[in-house]
This record gives sequence, structure tokens and C-alpha cells, in this order.
Amino acid sequence: MKLNKPIVFKNILKTFDDDRGFLSTLDIQSLYQNLPDQNFNLTYQLISYNSKKNTFRGMHYQAKPFAQNKLIVLHEGSIIDLAIDINCNQIDQVLRFEMSAGDAILVPENYAHGFISLTDNVLLQYFMDNEYSQENYKGLNLTKFLEREFPKLDFIISDKDRNLNEFIT
Repeated sequence: MKLNKPIVFKNILKTFDDDRGFLSTLDIQSLYQNLPDQNFNLTYQLISYNSKKNTFRGMHYQAKPFAQNKLIVLHEGSIIDLAIDINCNQIDQVLRFEMSAGDAILVPENYAHGFISLTDNVLLQYFMDNEYSQENYKGLNLTKFLEREFPKLDFIISDKDRNLNEFIT
């Protein structure tokens, strides 16, 4: 799939709430019709659940030959989604997208991806077009960016994400 920048899709889920919780539907065929390239073959998926507000996850990507285009669907909560071209080294090139439950984002393979949970109980589902490869798994440390852009937030960040290579600013 050839995509220059991330694309956000608003309100792609139909959600049915009741006192037990919710049921959510995603019309994959309809979504495919809105993709710039219908050759996006989903081969791998994962779920991310974040119980606490101000959790940061990112910035992750996979290097070739296991690079992954990602379709990320937000099922519950709100986030600030972050993406940066992995060939860029300027912090002002980090893209931000505010997303709520029912939204999705398509992230090209040449972008590192991460997000900040704005609410408790954030649930995301990732669909990727390539399998996970531990040896090709990479990431960028955005700690300085987060401190500069969100100085009043006390982030929950894993040691793994804190120990990624520092992003060049």
C-alpha cells in the first residue's frame, strides 16, 4: 500500500450500548472501499487496553522487510494519536490526531506510531499487513517531546518505551 501520511476515519464503528456493556460492529468491506489502495491485506492483529488516563505507548514501527501498514480502530475512550515519519528527525514533524471511540487511523509503514490515553479504559485494535518480527521491531523515544508539549501531564510510560533510542530534535 502506498500512503504518504496517516488518514483518520471518523465514526466507522456502530456501537450498541446497554447495561451490560457494548457490542461494536466494524464493516470491513465498507472501510476497504474508503482506503486509497484496496490491496491492504490484514494478516496480523492485536488489542491494546489501557486502564489509566495519561498512558503513553509508542513510538513503534517495524523495519523492512517486515514493515507494517497499520489500521488502528479505537473501540473505547479518547486518545491523542501520534505519528512521525521514521526518516524525519525534527520534533516539529510529529503529527497529532484527536480520536474518540468509533474512529480509526491508517498509518503507513514508514511512520512510527504511538498514542496518549486521554481517558481511563482505552481500547484499541490494530490490524496490520505484516506479521510481528522481534528483530525488526524498532521505536523512538519521545520523552522530551511529551515533556515539552504536555508539561502538566504526569505520563505512565513503560521502561521499554523510556529506553528506546532518543528521538533527534
